[in-house]
Parts: sequence; structure tokens; C-alpha cells
Amino acid sequence: MAHLPEGDVVAAFQFSELLVPTIDGDLSDWEVFPDEYVLQTDNFVDLVNDASVDPADLSVRLMVGWNRLRNKIYIAARVVDDIHQVDRPAGTANSRIFQDDDLEVFVDADHSGGQYANFAELSPEEQLWVNGATANHFVLAGPSPDEDFIVNFSAAAWYAQPDGNHTAAAIGFTDDGKTTVTTYELMLTPFDVIDMKAAILSSEHQLVEEEVIGFNAEFGDFDANSLLLDAKWSLSGGQNAFRTADRFNDLVLRPLEGFFEPTGIEARSWGRIKASLGS
Repeated sequence: MAHLPEGDVVAAFQFSELLVPTIDGDLSDWEVFPDEYVLQTDNFVDLVNDASVDPADLSVRLMVGWNRLRNKIYIAARVVDDIHQVDRPAGTANSRIFQDDDLEVFVDADHSGGQYANFAELSPEEQLWVNGATANHFVLAGPSPDEDFIVNFSAAAWYAQPDGNHTAAAIGFTDDGKTTVTTYELMLTPFDVIDMKAAILSSEHQLVEEEVIGFNAEFGDFDANSLLLDAKWSLSGGQNAFRTADRFNDLVLRPLEGFFEPTGIEARSWGRIKASLGS
């Protein structure tokens, strides 16, 4: 199913097993990421006012990668902002995280499109089982007032862990008094269908070189008024991505580029070596 913008495809860089990034909010291990894969502010569209890009207000760099052996997708972003707004009270992430400066990530692994959330016509109980079942919407915002800085808008609590088997996330932040720099990292296992109870009951999607999946990213920017969204920068440029996967981008999974890919045995050995080095 075609996504937005029509005819536009973005690419995910394939990490070799030796170069898979650590999800810790430090993007130094993303330095191997090729420049031609980096998405910058000019690649995004403001959904609020159709504003022009102003680097003095906000600038972003987004990187999307994947690894075949681990069957994982990796996302990293660096946001430079004049005002970084995160003011939600502790304990309100599930209801108010989208009112902070954030990174939102959307994935439709089997590229099926269609409505995946916001089923207002269903009962609350029915919605718990279908919201986020066929596509996913993650939100990261921080530094947070508590331990909650990642939310997945579905009832699958197991699929929104900051250090889990199927999701991992981290945020870094600096403020020199003039500009702020926020770094986001997210790792996830792709699924065709999510069961709200457990991963073992869900249908994991096996990533394949050169396949196209649904993907989108949005950056929310609040400035002086923490209740008034100044801009929302969307990669697809489509409204209502929180509801329908038809508003996502096409993302193609690129093959390895000149890197040696170890066998399963070699990969496990390398994993032990990395662990012994504390990396």
C-alpha cells in the first residue's frame, strides 16, 4: 500500500552486527551512519502552520537503521531547540506526554496501512484490544519528571519498555542557556500483529533486505506556551498519523554496504567480546 508523500521513499541503513548501536542516549556510536541516509529539518513538513524551516528555532537530524540478525529497527534523533518544553507533572505520561516537546515514531511493519487506533465507535474494552494492534505509535519526551519517558499508545505494556527485549529507549539532554540539545534513541522489534497480553502471542515481522515497510516520525515543538503547539514537524506530511497508517512514509530496508556480516556463531562470539569490554 502506498504511503505519503506519494512516490517518496526514505531509506534505513543496515547495521552490521559489529556496529549495532547501544541505546543509551549517547549518539557517538552512530558516527558510522552514512550522511546520505540522514534526514534533516528540510525533509519535514509542519502540520500546524505549514511554517518554513528556521534553524534558529528548531533543527533536527533523524537516522533510521536496522539489523537483520537481531531483527530490530533502530531510530536516533538529535534536536537543537531554542526552548525545550517538558513540563508535565510526574505520573501523567500516558495522558500528557504529547503536550511536551517530543519525538513520535510510527511503524507499520507489514505495510498493510489502514486504521490502527482511535476506534471511537468501539467500546473502551474493545478499543484496548485493537488500538496499536496492526501498527505502532511510540512517543519519547524528556528529561522527564519521573521514570516514564516512553509511551506506546496501545494496551501492550510489554511493548513500551525502556530496557526490554522488544523495545529499548533513552534520552540525552544538554542546555547551555542559549540552546538545548536533545538526543533520542529507540530500538524495537517489528510485529505484524500485537497481542496486548504478551509478545509470545504476537506475530513478529521478519525484516528482509529491500522490503518496504510503513514508517513515520514527528517532532512536536512547544515554545513559550506549553499548551499551544508551535509546530509539529512530520516526515510524511500527513495529518492523522496517530489514527491511520495510510499517513506514514514508505521506508526501504537497505542491504549491507561493504561491511562483513558475521555468521550466527560469530555474532554470538562478538556479543560476548563486547560484553567483556563493557560496551
